[in-house]
Amino acid sequence: MSRTEKMKSENKRIGILTGPTATGKSQIALEFAEKLGNVEIINADSLLVYRLMNIGTAKPSTEELRRVPHHLVDILNPNEPFTAGEFSRAARSAIEKIESKGKRALIVGGTGFYLKALLFGIWDAPATQPEIRKRLEGVSNPDLYSQVHQIDPRAAEKIGRADRYRLIRTIEIFETSGKTPTELEEQSPTEPDPAFELWILDRPTEELHRRIHQRTQQMLSQGLVQEYEEIVRLFPECRALKAIGYAQVSAYLKNERPAGRKPPIGMAGLQSEIELATRQLVKAQRTWFNGFCKKGVHSKRFVLDQDKSLLDLELERMYGESHE
Repeated sequence: MSRTEKMKSENKRIGILTGPTATGKSQIALEFAEKLGNVEIINADSLLVYRLMNIGTAKPSTEELRRVPHHLVDILNPNEPFTAGEFSRAARSAIEKIESKGKRALIVGGTGFYLKALLFGIWDAPATQPEIRKRLEGVSNPDLYSQVHQIDPRAAEKIGRADRYRLIRTIEIFETSGKTPTELEEQSPTEPDPAFELWILDRPTEELHRRIHQRTQQMLSQGLVQEYEEIVRLFPECRALKAIGYAQVSAYLKNERPAGRKPPIGMAGLQSEIELATRQLVKAQRTWFNGFCKKGVHSKRFVLDQDKSLLDLELERMYGESHE
């Protein structure tokens, strides 16, 4: 019996609590898991996997991580890659580990490409190859793009000329497997794994913007700039620092001004830029989750706080049996 068949036969679907950033997913999951006492959380946020990236990711505190077991948090240094395929394999391994103890897994996070890999599977991409990456370090973006275009024109069009990481990854996949990403993707499943159920949390836009404003203020007051400087000191070449929040701090410290906009000078301008980028991320995330729903994923939406009682009922429906 396959892993998925085993999950289905036990009638234990696994919940995925997701939605745009700043909706409050982590806190809701923490409170529910602590209340039930038999639920462990698997992180599905692409930045929470990294050590040291605490303030800019709104990572649960040490005390919160101690209250409820969390998996796939603080497992890598910020300069180490962690692909969607690696996440999917690690998440499924964590599920097996949790269920072997007679407990239940709850997946929490809003990184779309992680969830896509988990729900639909991922083409059998090879693991990262440090020697290939080292060889390609000195190659310019235009030359990388040219190589990718020769290898896989469709992938090149999707990636574009500026995404250095994905250009290198495409070359790495081809040299390691002898197949292009497009060829591998065509072999991937088109139906979602029925073992999972997606719960998409959201809030009214005006309220969500208020929460983003408050969270950004808090991050800056807690020392986001200093956190960035410490990570750069330890890991000068770090792709994770291109994430929202850290990228704006980088521009602030370099005194780089955004083209076409005139934000305030100093910390007020930094806060404004982080909030703008976060609002743009929310818009993209909403579009992504709408796409999930159209692909047949078993999902439900909850607008907080008006639907909080309905969400509580859903959590109890799926996980209540774990303490019977």
